[in-house]
Amino acid sequence: MLLECRHCEARVDAKELFSYEEGNSPEVPFDAKFTFAKCPVCNSPLLASQMDDPEGKQGWLKPFRLYPPMDSQFYPSVPKDIGRAFVEARTCFRARAHTAAVMMCRKTLEGICSAHGVKSSGTLAAQLKKLKDNGVIESRLLEWADALRTMGNEAAHGVESVISPEDARDTIEFTEALLEYVFTYRDKFEEFKKRRAKAPRT
Repeated sequence: MLLECRHCEARVDAKELFSYEEGNSPEVPFDAKFTFAKCPVCNSPLLASQMDDPEGKQGWLKPFRLYPPMDSQFYPSVPKDIGRAFVEARTCFRARAHTAAVMMCRKTLEGICSAHGVKSSGTLAAQLKKLKDNGVIESRLLEWADALRTMGNEAAHGVESVISPEDARDTIEFTEALLEYVFTYRDKFEEFKKRRAKAPRT
């Protein structure tokens, strides 16, 4: 079971120790599975939950870490407003509000643009292109972001549109990857280049 270990700051193949399945009940109105596990590297305890696939195609869906709580600490370099929007997207997904989850991912995209000085005037497509023109994202990331924008448009404007659990999950994962790149790895690489430029040549 792949889970994020907060102590190791990495996604690990957690060792499952005990699992419990909960059927339909007033408290949990859907099938759910709870797994107690530990990190194979540092032995930190992990608790994860999984929902059943309502379409019956995959069995249990991708696990979500309950403990340590995912929402209490997000990437520290992500601005609070943007992090809050993305955390809400994950919360909506856990509640099976897939349309709302995708819409919050779109709002997260808008926040990324705003945080990098791209004004909200104009379409989101134009804002994302401006991010690329400004060197914030590359061509492949623009392709990712534009696909997320399109999914968000379908969720926001198409009453007849049905967002599947798979599409909602993928949207969240791609949004998170975009956040990691823009606010973490990109900045770290820029710092690395500056540090190397000042280092004495050998």
